[in-house]
Amino acid sequence: MAATDSDAALGPEPGVPYYRNGVPEYDPGVSNFGTEAATEPLAAGPGGDATGSLGGEPDPAENATPTRGGGRRAAGKKVKKKRFPAWLEIIGYVVVSLVLTSLIKTFLVQMYYIPSPSMEPTTYKGDRVFVDKLSHWAGGAPTRGQVIVFHDPHNWMAGSVPANSGALNLPDMLAAVGILPDQHDDLLIKRIIGVAGDTIECKSADGPVYRNGQALDESSYIMNGKNGRPCANGTYKVVVPQGNLWVLGDNREHSGDSSWNYTKRGGDAGYVPTGNVVGHVIGVVSWLRADHPAGS
Repeated sequence: MAATDSDAALGPEPGVPYYRNGVPEYDPGVSNFGTEAATEPLAAGPGGDATGSLGGEPDPAENATPTRGGGRRAAGKKVKKKRFPAWLEIIGYVVVSLVLTSLIKTFLVQMYYIPSPSMEPTTYKGDRVFVDKLSHWAGGAPTRGQVIVFHDPHNWMAGSVPANSGALNLPDMLAAVGILPDQHDDLLIKRIIGVAGDTIECKSADGPVYRNGQALDESSYIMNGKNGRPCANGTYKVVVPQGNLWVLGDNREHSGDSSWNYTKRGGDAGYVPTGNVVGHVIGVVSWLRADHPAGS
């Protein structure tokens, strides 16, 4: 039986889509509108075929192979971090270490070797002492009682030690970077007895030493203690000039210090300019010397 105009007006049968411009539609009045089969209508592809995408071509993402973690694996090979050869790293460590030790010994602390008995019993020949340089660099003024290392001010050591040949040698190179203690021929170690403006006086060889009219008790550090001879180099009376120091060795009878040079040579030979000071002693290492029980 052929369909009539009245049949077309009734619309499509329930559940059967009708097409408008190639897109399936359902009659909103039909009871099964919104069912699972009708919620995601398929678009007609070229030639009337229904496909899974509007463009008619398969979605590449549907065929992509998932990787562990859900991410897409980075393209290309993993770039390895470049490393320096082992020998070059070792050289670098050595250079950095030498630079650091050189800076430390130049501005902070340096070790020095004691070549004579002039400061016994505070230090002995062969001892090593640690000298604080930071206070000197920071502008700290030398004070009474400090044991200091300083450069020979007036050729005090003439004839007492062999002159340096000037030839480059390994010990000097190691001392220059702070690995070995400094053994320069022009360095001395003594105790500060007077600073600028102080009046220092010895009235007899047996002492005591007077500073600004007050007798000093040096029995705690001079050789032989109370039985020592604080003024063994003779009698004198001096006023320390500005910018200078008066220094004495603790072993007064065997020390070429301010008193010895002043009484033997006169003039300003006994004074030490403050600019010659390297630093003051903050520690003594005794066990390295040959006659020490721990070093023998």
